Amino acid sequence: MSDDVHALAGAYALDSLTGDERSAFEAHLARCEPCAEEVGGLLATSAVLGRAVAAPPPPRLRGLVLAEIARTPQDGADEPAPRVRRRPHLRVAPLLAAACLLVAVAAGGYALETRRSLDRAGDRAGAIAAVLSAGDARTVAGPAGSGGTFTVVSSAARGRAVVAGSGVAALPGSRTYELWTMGARGVRPAGLVRPGSAGRIAPRVVAVPPGADRVGVTVEPAGGSPQPTTAPITVLRL
Repeated sequence: MSDDVHALAGAYALDSLTGDERSAFEAHLARCEPCAEEVGGLLATSAVLGRAVAAPPPPRLRGLVLAEIARTPQDGADEPAPRVRRRPHLRVAPLLAAACLLVAVAAGGYALETRRSLDRAGDRAGAIAAVLSAGDARTVAGPAGSGGTFTVVSSAARGRAVVAGSGVAALPGSRTYELWTMGARGVRPAGLVRPGSAGRIAPRVVAVPPGADRVGVTVEPAGGSPQPTTAPITVLRL
C-alpha cells in the first residue's frame, strides 16, 4: 500500500488496483470526501475522453458536401475545351460557400451533441461523487462468479448506491447482466450493465428504495427481465 493513500485515487479510477490494495483504498474512500470527489471527477473525465476518441465526424457530412457539388453547375460544362483556361472564381466562390455552410451546420449539430454528452457526463459524475462522499457511505465487494469483482458503495441517507465491476466475464450478445435491489418489499430491477475492456463495468448510480438492503446481479436475456430468471451470481448487503 502506498505511504500516501490519497495518491491512489487515479489508479483506482482507472481500475488499476488489485487485491488488498484495492480493498484498503475502498475502505479509505468511504471515509475520505476529497478522495471521493477526485475519483468522481476522474471517472467523468475518462468517460468523456473515451467518447471523444470513439466518436467519428458525422457520417452524413461527406455525402451532403458531394451532393451539393453535384447540384452546382460548373462553367464550361457543355462547351468545347477553350484554348485558354477561364478563371473559375465566379462559380467556385458559391460552391465553396455552400460547402462551408454545410460543414458549419453539421459541425454545429455535432458540437451541440458533444456538449450534451459532456453535460450528461457531468451529471453522472456529480451523482457518483454525492454517494461516495456521503457521511454514511459504506463499501462492500463480492465475486462476480467468474473471477471478477462487483463493488457497491451505498448511502442510506441519499437512497442511492454506486455499482461498479472489474474483471467481469463478457457475455454473448443475447445475454446481459442485470442489477437488482432486494429487501423485505421484494426484488426490483435496477438496470442493465455490460463489461467493457478488461471486464470493467463503469460506475453507475442506482436508486435504493425503502426497505431494500441488498444489491444482486443476475444473467438475463439481452433486453432484461422484470424479475430474475437465474440465480444471482453475487448478492451484496448494503
